[in-house]
Order: sequence, then C-alpha cells, then structure tokens
Amino acid sequence: MTMKSRYHALVSKHLAIEKKIATELKRPLPDGFALQRLKRQKLMLRDQIESWERLVHAVRPYRTQTA
Repeated sequence: MTMKSRYHALVSKHLAIEKKIATELKRPLPDGFALQRLKRQKLMLRDQIESWERLVHAVRPYRTQTA
C-alpha cells in the first residue's frame, strides 16, 4: 500500500466513523458505550492522520532540495 493510498484509507475510515456517530446520536436512546468506542476509534485515526501529515511535510522539503 502506498503512502497516498494509506492516507486516503485512514481519512475514509475517519469519515465513516463520523457518520456512524451521527447515526447513533440520531437514535432516540443512543448507546453511550458504542459512542464512546466510536469516538475513541475516531480519535486514534485522527492521530494517525496527523502523523502521516507531519511525515509528508517533513519529507517534502527534503525532496525539493535534492531534486
């Protein structure tokens, strides 16, 4: 899996979890445990996405200097 496809997969998963959270919150009696689990997963994905973004920004200046 390339870096770009891995990044897009993380973003897609993050968006899917956001939709699941929104769906759960629309229920008459939202499941608190399910929401907590989904929010934790979303936070972990956000951290992974930010790590990839920092990596890309750290590598990009190096590539332009050597090209």
